[in-house]
Formats: sequence, structure tokens, C-alpha cells
Amino acid sequence: MITIQKHIIPPFEVVERKGIGHPDTLADGISESISRSLSQFYIDEFGQILHHNVDKVLIIAGKSMPEFGGGSILKPPSVIVGGRATKPSGKQVFEIIEDSVTSFFRRTVKNLEQFRVEPRVEEGAPELRSLIGRGANDTSIGVGYAPLSSTEKLVLGMEREVQRVHGVGEDTKLMAVRIGDELTIVVAAAMVSKFISSREEYDDAKAKVLEAVSRRVDADICVNCADSGNNIYLTVTGTSIEMGDDGATGRGNRGNGLITPMRPMTMEAIAGKNPVNHVGKIYNVLAQRAASEIAELDGVIEANVTFVSKIGAPISQPLLRGVRISGDLQLTPELESQVDSILNYMLESTDQLVEEFVKGKLSIY
Repeated sequence: MITIQKHIIPPFEVVERKGIGHPDTLADGISESISRSLSQFYIDEFGQILHHNVDKVLIIAGKSMPEFGGGSILKPPSVIVGGRATKPSGKQVFEIIEDSVTSFFRRTVKNLEQFRVEPRVEEGAPELRSLIGRGANDTSIGVGYAPLSSTEKLVLGMEREVQRVHGVGEDTKLMAVRIGDELTIVVAAAMVSKFISSREEYDDAKAKVLEAVSRRVDADICVNCADSGNNIYLTVTGTSIEMGDDGATGRGNRGNGLITPMRPMTMEAIAGKNPVNHVGKIYNVLAQRAASEIAELDGVIEANVTFVSKIGAPISQPLLRGVRISGDLQLTPELESQVDSILNYMLESTDQLVEEFVKGKLSIY
């Protein structure tokens, strides 16, 4: 189904990004890291990826005592890993999970040294295991849109600028609200206590974060807005999982790295699902790629793509393949043929996606 509509710029816009050290993003990252580790282990041992879905990670925050110039962890955070995974024979699943979580934290949160891992993964149902290589693992929705608006591009690229400020940890969050031409940006940036020796240095780091954002955009900007008296966003590790906040897979950024409630979205948790036949993962990536290519066609200003699967059916044959195009153009046989060609190519290229997922070449949160 292809529909054409006139392009309208919405009067207001809301765009959010949770940074790489935000609890929800960490949960997504852990889910995906475990899936990649399991996939590679299955390939090495069995020659193919077996059934698994580890998209139920929960991070329980610990307890900390940050102090200017130092601080300590009183109770480390816990990572509870739920989901399903086929048992290999060469190594226990819980060992693969623990190694993967440890490796992920070492790469992602530089100052987090203490944490607990609690694997609670069991084998999946036989009927779902049997669908690997045969059909869709679920009845799910995948959506994508293109291109990004200027506000979305701004928020997506701002995290790196904020984290370049000395003393800022990996746990950041940016919320942008555009009303007409007026833009307001709220920034949360966890400060790492060992790099901040006084309140003056903390306030200076906040000022530098505000300056970094101001260099990119003319907006009303607020940094760590909840600071009051001695209650400030100071952490030992640079992430709020040390005490302030829990995290869960699927509660953070969508597949394009943003949370955009004004746009087509799915509540599907992408990270941690197996890359072979779980359409909750595959269709979201394919829909985004298809939308990007359709948006490049002559006369197209914006494209939205929706795929809906039917469990057990071939992945290349979704229940719905819907496209909504914005622009000053008509639905001609030529345009319909171009769109169909793009969708067909995407839906027939899932084998290529598997390698990209396993090698970690795709950013999906």
C-alpha cells in the first residue's frame, strides 16, 4: 500500500536521546552484546545461529557515595538477564552472558568497576526454536522514516559534544522541544566525582556543557536543571545505575538512536532479538533503510515505511508493506515501481543483515 500526502511541517516537535551510559541504553547495549556473543558461539560450534532472544535485560541500580575528588560504591548495580537461548555444549550460557556483560561495561562505561550479573535465561519453546531459518519468529511491527528533521539531527549529534567536556560521564540525556522557530533543550549530564574537586569545578563543567550546546544551536538551554543546593548530579562512575536509576531493554532510543513521539514509532525492543528470523529486529532496520532510499527519489520530501509480519510466514512476505510519502507528486506507475523495487530488495537481503548484526556494524539504539 502506497499513499501520497502533502508535506506539512508540524507546529511543534519533541526529540529525545538517551546517551550511551543511560541505564536504558546500557540495557539495550547489554542485550545486543549478549546476542552477538551467542550468535558467534553458535556459528563456531554448530555452523549456524540457533534460536535465542535476550531482550529482557533489567539493570537494578546500586548505592553510592560520591564526593568531590572521589567517592565510593556502597552497593554495586545488578544486571538481571532474562530471555531464551538454546544451550550450546562447549560453554555454559551463563558464562557467555557474564563474559559479554563484563566486556560491554569495560568498553562503554570507563569508571564502572563493580557490578553483579544474574543470568536467568532458559531454553525457548520447541515451536519457536523450529522457526529458525523457516519463518518469522513473531507477529511484529517494523517502522522507519526519513529524512531526519534538523532538530533530530541536532539531538543525535549533540551527545558527543557534551561528553567531550572534562568531567562528564557517559550517562547523558537530551530533550529538545521546538515550538515554531523557538527551541528549548534540556541536558542531563552525569559528572564523575574524581574529576570534580569542588562545587566551583562542578559549576564550571556545567557551564562548559551549556557552551558546547550553544556553539551548535541558538536555543534556550538548561543543564542539570534539578540541581538545588547540595543536591547535584555528581556520580562516582558517570552513570546513574550506581544509585539513581534502573534500566530496561526497549525503554530507550528507537532503532535510529532517537525517541520521537511525533513520528511513526514501535514499542518493539530491537536489541537482543536473534538476527536470523526475529522480525521485531529485522523489520525495524529494513523499514528505516527503505525509508531512506525512498526519500531520495525525485519529488519525495519525506517517507514513512511500515512492515508487519505474520508468525511462521516467510520474512520476505510481510502481512503489510505500507509506504506513506510526503511531497508534491502523484502516485504514478513509475513511482510505484521504484518503491516496490526498493521494498523487494530490502526484504530479500536479510542474510546480509545477519552478518552486520553479529559483527556489531549496526547501531540500533
